Amino acid sequence: MRIVIVEDEVKIREGIAKMIESQTEHIVQGKAVNGEEGLEMIVRFKPDLVITDVRMPKMDGLLMIENLYKRRVPLHAVILSGYSEFEYARKAIQYGVDDYLLKPLDIDDIKKMLDKVEQKIHREQMTNGTPGMHLRNLMTGKEEDVNKNCGILKDICGFPAEGEYALFAGYIGSADSSYRDELEHAVEELKEKYEELKIYYVYMENFQKGYLLGCCEKGTGNIQALEKSFYNRLILKYQGRAQKAVWTKKQFERPEQIHSKAKELDALLDYALVLEPDGWLDAAQVQAYCPQPFTAPVSIYNQIQNAVCRDDMPQLKKAVEKFLAYMAGGHFETGEIRKAFIKGYYLISDTIQEIDRARYQHLKSKNLLRNLERAVTWHELESACADVLEAINGTKAKREDISNYVIKKAINYIREHYQEGLTQEEAAAALEITPEYLSTLFNREMGINFSVFLKQFRISHAKRMLKGTDRKVYEIADAVGYSDPKYFQRVFKEVVGVSPGEYRQMK
Repeated sequence: MRIVIVEDEVKIREGIAKMIESQTEHIVQGKAVNGEEGLEMIVRFKPDLVITDVRMPKMDGLLMIENLYKRRVPLHAVILSGYSEFEYARKAIQYGVDDYLLKPLDIDDIKKMLDKVEQKIHREQMTNGTPGMHLRNLMTGKEEDVNKNCGILKDICGFPAEGEYALFAGYIGSADSSYRDELEHAVEELKEKYEELKIYYVYMENFQKGYLLGCCEKGTGNIQALEKSFYNRLILKYQGRAQKAVWTKKQFERPEQIHSKAKELDALLDYALVLEPDGWLDAAQVQAYCPQPFTAPVSIYNQIQNAVCRDDMPQLKKAVEKFLAYMAGGHFETGEIRKAFIKGYYLISDTIQEIDRARYQHLKSKNLLRNLERAVTWHELESACADVLEAINGTKAKREDISNYVIKKAINYIREHYQEGLTQEEAAAALEITPEYLSTLFNREMGINFSVFLKQFRISHAKRMLKGTDRKVYEIADAVGYSDPKYFQRVFKEVVGVSPGEYRQMK
């Protein structure tokens, strides 16, 4: 579970966090010093569980939970209290608090509580689940399960059998990194502004797509106003930017249509690759796009391959620019465009593999092919091409720049000993220099410090083992120099962005 702790006493707050992280598999997602800070953190992080003290400055725990309850934030919470606050804490039960713990705490109490809450969450998921989960199932599941999921949503959410529905679908992978937070914050504000509407938000992490559904009985809410507010907040203000989300929409009357409308919107979003709307991306724009038959740019492919063979980066850059211009001006089908870019990548990587194994391994480790395969907008395709060129050129520059004999020896030493829990001090001792001098050399020659290089080196090997073997995560952790599997998982997620298990499942 992902947990947020809200407690004003630093020793208790840090003590609970330490016990949870050292004695369980759960993750402490955030720590707040009062209810006001906790409220903001919970709305932002959406944890599975909140552990909160009762009495705190600025905003107490009960008022914080009451605020979350009124905002309709799904919540599992546990109250911390002393004997004198026992009756006060029990008032929180009306807001759906799962349990309360009396101070002082010990690890057995915390473990029992966490097990209890985790089992409760599991039961909820097995029976009713969350509205978001069933909405996700309805949009992405099998067509034969539509009626089943619709029935559940009618029961737990009160979806009208016939009413006014609006579904917005957006690809946000091409927007600034802050856009997702802005989107989630805007959704919460829209829920408060349009209380007469049922509004649900689903985010598909693997596809970087967001879906917002609004609905009401006919004549009881203003779906048009919701659409206008959404447009002004999340589309209009980003017009003219190269990095922006792409949104499309559908209105309909029955919940059974959610599945088919989501599929239609996904198909429209596919055209974000060739259309760059400043407003909504709609069916009329897609129908007006008349693709031409695709002809492979054979001569440009040959120029790219020749430049790679000659190790001529200026010529390679010019050839790639020609390729981009050809593809941008060709008015081709989106599927043909992606295939052409992927073919270009393989042309480069296969050629490099034949002439420079080390550079090929470096390019492969960047996993840039996935960026091409998953690109939804033209800007993303251009960026992916730039990343490929940078990876090739960067490897060449580093090979030429690492002239310092000590650094060469240090890197070779890392290759030989990274599995042994190697430290900077040990490497420096083996090279017969001081750790400070080794650090200075690394920063000067490599642009990063020793520890960052070692961490990236280990995680790179871990990624290959996760994809290429069936070894357990703890076995891989040990194989790349991490004796503590939990610490390895934290480092891996910090570097890669997902856990080892999630990375192994990624295609």
